[in-house]
Amino acid sequence: MTSTRGNVIFVCAAALALAALAAAWPEAALAQCPLCRSALQNDQTARTMNAAIVVLLVPPVSIFCAIFAVVYRKAKMDGEGENRRPEQTRK
Repeated sequence: MTSTRGNVIFVCAAALALAALAAAWPEAALAQCPLCRSALQNDQTARTMNAAIVVLLVPPVSIFCAIFAVVYRKAKMDGEGENRRPEQTRK
């Protein structure tokens, strides 16, 4: 149990550090390909395009994370059943 809690804390700390790093260098975090940059000459249009890219990225990432969480919990529940002693299992 403690090892799992430690892993969760580590992953959260790593995600927070990555977010802080992205906030420290926003031009690298919001970079576009050269073709998109040349097509979007207006700075406001480029910002709007960057915001649209982030907004469109949120649903697929959320769906992936939800599926991963369900699979992880299912695997964890199946693994706990295998570690029980035979007298603890129901017949």
